[in-house]
Amino acid sequence: MLRDLVEHFGASVVLMSATQPSFWSLAQLEGLPRRSMIEDVTGLFEELRRVEYDWRLGPDVTWESIAQDIASGGEQVLTIVNTTRDSARLHRLLSSTEGEARVTAPVWHLSTRMTAEHRREVIKHVRGELTAGRPVHVVSTSLIEAGVDVDFPRVYRAWAPPEALQQAAGRCNRDGRLERGRVVVFRPFDGGVPQDLSYWAVVEATAEFFGPGDAAAPDDLEALECYYGKRWALQGADGRSMGEGIQQLRRVWDFPAVAEAFQMVDNKYAQSVVVIRAEKTDEERECIESDIALLRSSCPVGPKPLRRLQPHMATLPRHEVAKALQAGLAKPVIGDLVVWRGYYNPVRGLYADDPEDRGGYVL
Repeated sequence: MLRDLVEHFGASVVLMSATQPSFWSLAQLEGLPRRSMIEDVTGLFEELRRVEYDWRLGPDVTWESIAQDIASGGEQVLTIVNTTRDSARLHRLLSSTEGEARVTAPVWHLSTRMTAEHRREVIKHVRGELTAGRPVHVVSTSLIEAGVDVDFPRVYRAWAPPEALQQAAGRCNRDGRLERGRVVVFRPFDGGVPQDLSYWAVVEATAEFFGPGDAAAPDDLEALECYYGKRWALQGADGRSMGEGIQQLRRVWDFPAVAEAFQMVDNKYAQSVVVIRAEKTDEERECIESDIALLRSSCPVGPKPLRRLQPHMATLPRHEVAKALQAGLAKPVIGDLVVWRGYYNPVRGLYADDPEDRGGYVL
């Protein structure tokens, strides 16, 4: 689409990101004129460097050892993991009243199993604690990497593609108060692993170029260039098959099939759940129940009830929602939206110890 705009409509395209992929190694952009808006990118990276990386990738790394490391790593620590199951597990270890891994500071939790409103409340509180210089620990999934403005002196990040490692680093020494913040990249042998071939391709390319010793840091520009070339190749014929199925549908004018095949946000594995938290007043509960009733009614109500319910929505894997419906812990509302009638943990939300669904991984 971008190429068509440039070649046939005279448009100029600006590609800008904190973690810019190497788009020029894609066959779809081959031959297009390009220019960088920054002359000395490498020099700018070095001048603005705010963190150093430590690595914990050995076979003896476990959640228990990482929890102990975090507990001794300072009073303000952010830890980012790959799955909601891992976040709940690590949170329990750090907030336990027994054991060497227990921290004395409050430990907060963030994941999509919490409602949007609940997450906002936690983030607001954490920001206040950081500003005041008080002790605070946070265990989060990658959602905190999506533009959340927090500044920790020390960040732990479970093994992930370099884009995610860079985003985690963006939450460390963000305001430049320290000469260098510290980002600890760890890989527990019992950590969550997605059963998805495309993710395995990304992880394989990551392991080849980034790590301790002679390997590169996640923000090394030369290593990133090599990484993306390898990643595109592993994900499909040097990038040439990426999106080709959708292109074939466009060529035969089958736009309904295009709409079905292309999803900006893949919700194939996840499902939204409306939660009425115990902290709600009777009046607030009545308003939420009223919007649920409106959606269930046969009269057209427009998008407003759904918008009002968005702060009260969490996300679960579809197989968990199906089990909850069978057990009577959830009730249908409209479409695939359900309302939760079971327990909601005031700290971790709708957490469970069941195996994680692969839809919980974001590439």
